[in-house]
Amino acid sequence: MRFNLNTVLLAILAVLTIAFLIPPENRNTLTAPHTLSVPGLGVSQGVPVGTYLLVGWLVTAVLFALVNTFSRLRRDADSARILRDMENLRANLDKAEGSRFAELQAYLDRRLGEIQTQVKTQATDLGTYTARMDTVRNELAADLGQLDNYLKRKLGE
Repeated sequence: MRFNLNTVLLAILAVLTIAFLIPPENRNTLTAPHTLSVPGLGVSQGVPVGTYLLVGWLVTAVLFALVNTFSRLRRDADSARILRDMENLRANLDKAEGSRFAELQAYLDRRLGEIQTQVKTQATDLGTYTARMDTVRNELAADLGQLDNYLKRKLGE
């Protein structure tokens, strides 16, 4: 906004200066020496009005350049601050994400250890159950064999 306002003001000043220089009698006025009384600065004698206009143009151009430079510097400083804040935020987020990954890795390692322990326990229990089933099967086969022999004897075969 400030840049546009300064540009409009300089354009208006340029148009007024050009409009002032077009008539020939104005050119003579610009080059003729005049006495000018400026409050606070005193009285100037023998200085052409064109010199005053040129000084006015230069002062306006310098002010325009200063305002734009300070505006650009302020904008660059704000951008740098925002970028620095974003970098700090990214670093904090990366650190937090790294700690979450470390916690997840520790949890997964602990859970995997528990599962492996359960599998080993179940494998041991399975071996015990298999041995017990073999024993029961053998005992049952022996009992069935005895029952079969008993029935064969009783029925007379």
